[in-house]
Amino acid sequence: MIDQAQKLRELVESRNLQKTSSPPTGNVNNKSCRSIAITSGKGGVGKTNISLFLALVLASTRKRVLLLDADLGLANVHILLGIAPKHDISHFIKAECRLKDIICKGPGGIDILPGASGLENLANLDSGRLELLQHEFAAIEQDYDYILIDTGAGIGAAVTQFASRADMAVLVMTPEPTSLADAYAMVKVLYERGCTHIGTVVNMANSDIDGSETFDRLNAIVVKFLKKPLELLGTLPFDRDLPKCVRRQKLLVVEKAESGFTVRIQAIARKISGSVPVRKQSFFSRLWERKLFG
Repeated sequence: MIDQAQKLRELVESRNLQKTSSPPTGNVNNKSCRSIAITSGKGGVGKTNISLFLALVLASTRKRVLLLDADLGLANVHILLGIAPKHDISHFIKAECRLKDIICKGPGGIDILPGASGLENLANLDSGRLELLQHEFAAIEQDYDYILIDTGAGIGAAVTQFASRADMAVLVMTPEPTSLADAYAMVKVLYERGCTHIGTVVNMANSDIDGSETFDRLNAIVVKFLKKPLELLGTLPFDRDLPKCVRRQKLLVVEKAESGFTVRIQAIARKISGSVPVRKQSFFSRLWERKLFG
């Protein structure tokens, strides 16, 4: 019987990936690929929709965009899009398919890596299998200009691992007091894990003033206790048509391309694309530097 490690070797060899004696450390990377993690301190703030909208806007500028659904156990990007993927991450970890076989086409030319509900199992793999998986992840990064990571909510190990290793973390919050407290907790943890570039999006704001004041309250606390200011990427208004579009599995930025909401998403995407730093190592290489989800 062919074991899983052998199956993985055959998958890697079929892609002509050269196996080395150590994990990728930056030699296998695409310096032009920027990684952006969209995260939040609490659920219900519109993080996944914003991830989708940013991916669509970036792709509309003729950039190659991969949207990685890294919300462990609650992956729902494919549901919002009405896509039924044949494979997910768990099939890849079990060596039943290659990583590229999981990726499916989304609207507007974006690619979707759905259903990351098996990624936590990577921490339990033996070194041989883990190395082969690393090569697959590192190689796929060569194909894109941007990788957007839709993380889960909260400050769990998996969320902060993805967010802190990206080139930039985009923190989504709302004017609610509970969102403010959870956003501060997220910033604190990300700073502790070495994240140096955090941008903030205030969603569901009643007005520009409401959005600016919400950000100012968070930033004042961050500066006072953490001594590192945040960047405001933009505010997004509450749009009554958004829940309707979600129920119909439609995208607001497509259905209402000229709306104020869409214009603001475009402005945020431009701001991100002009300010994301590019590190020497690729995102997936950095992801393996520490014990995953530990």
